[in-house]
Amino acid sequence: MPEKSSTCFKKNGEPLSTYFSKSEADDGASYVNSQYGLDLSPYNCSTCGNWHLSPKDRQTQNTVCAYCIDSYGRHKALYETFEGASKRADIIRKERGITLNVYECPHQAGWHLTKGGF
Repeated sequence: MPEKSSTCFKKNGEPLSTYFSKSEADDGASYVNSQYGLDLSPYNCSTCGNWHLSPKDRQTQNTVCAYCIDSYGRHKALYETFEGASKRADIIRKERGITLNVYECPHQAGWHLTKGGF
């Protein structure tokens, strides 16, 4: 049984289930999918470094950029594709009402989001 996160939360404030390896998260996703008919898949969390589950249609592949920093002093998410970054920007706009723009990373192959214009 997965532990509950002390750092990562659902939109409703409940803690996310935390898995400590990809294989553990894969097993968790298989169980949830078979028991509840949900289409979840694991993702590696850039906040805590562990694994959580989310609906597949919300997944946007990203890593952490080694160079670019956000306004909070954290390394920015680096999306593999423009489409993936745009999808994440759309999700954030719909859920939080924040409009973000997509721009190409000047240091690595990939895309970032910004509140500023490009």
